[in-house]
Amino acid sequence: MANIRFEKSGGKYDRLSYLYERLTRSPDGVTIKDLAEELDVSTKTIQRDLHEALGEHGVYCDGRRWKINKSNAEDGLIKEERIVIGILDSIAKNTGPSFYAKAHQLLEQISCQLEHPLFANLDTETLGEAHLTLFAQLENAIKSRNIITAHYTAVTKRKRNVRLKPLRLAFFDGYWYLLAFDVEDKNTFKKFHLKSLQDIQIKEERFEYPTELSEAVEKAFSVWFNLDRSFEVRLLVDATVAPYFERKPYKGQSIQGRDADGSIEVVLTVTDEMEILPIVQWYLPHIRILDPVWMNDILMEKIHSYTYLGQ
Repeated sequence: MANIRFEKSGGKYDRLSYLYERLTRSPDGVTIKDLAEELDVSTKTIQRDLHEALGEHGVYCDGRRWKINKSNAEDGLIKEERIVIGILDSIAKNTGPSFYAKAHQLLEQISCQLEHPLFANLDTETLGEAHLTLFAQLENAIKSRNIITAHYTAVTKRKRNVRLKPLRLAFFDGYWYLLAFDVEDKNTFKKFHLKSLQDIQIKEERFEYPTELSEAVEKAFSVWFNLDRSFEVRLLVDATVAPYFERKPYKGQSIQGRDADGSIEVVLTVTDEMEILPIVQWYLPHIRILDPVWMNDILMEKIHSYTYLGQ
């Protein structure tokens, strides 16, 4: 039942739970007589249960048959809370049928009213049943700080056995990754595409996870981030695209200047040039890199190469 609580009073509580579940599984409805026979109680008892206890939970009479309309059930939530749950339900639809079936079932336990005029198009790869199992395995290893081994297929199709210290599961640009130290490569910090990991084994050996590392990971907003020293990038964004930086700021973003023409000066803290360059290229020609100069030089080289290839 979806967040529904009946007063526990022995047989009555069990009876109400049965009635609700029975009506939920019977779209054509059930008669009072049938329910009374199934529970071996009087029709008056069933009638009282339906009217007094279950009426506010979407149960109603349609002729001689009793039915349930979940959209009318009271779940104890305010409108804004139902909207949040509806958005989560809509987002989950983009993650694949296996994930959505479980997510929808869980969300329905919070609120029966999941029918909302909401649409969320989350650009994400599909997760199947095996991937959900993979999530559970890695979550256990991360929480217990256990080293894992696995078979990994890189984007180049190169296959290898890996021995990792798993740190965090992360979602970047529609893909799931495992953030980990590669034990076989001098404990180098790397990102592993989650669905490309197979045959994961959790080992007895444990490892330490520095607090400062956890804080660094929380600041990441792109798969390109690393654990090297961070630096600031200063951008000049004209009025045409400035609203996009204001509506959805990037992690660590600050606006440190506004001009009369509507342009803004944006400062971002990053750890790798590729955290910024794709953003700048997306918004060209309405954006400029003011600082550091060397990053602007890299951008100009890319533009020149593209122009040269087109000739």
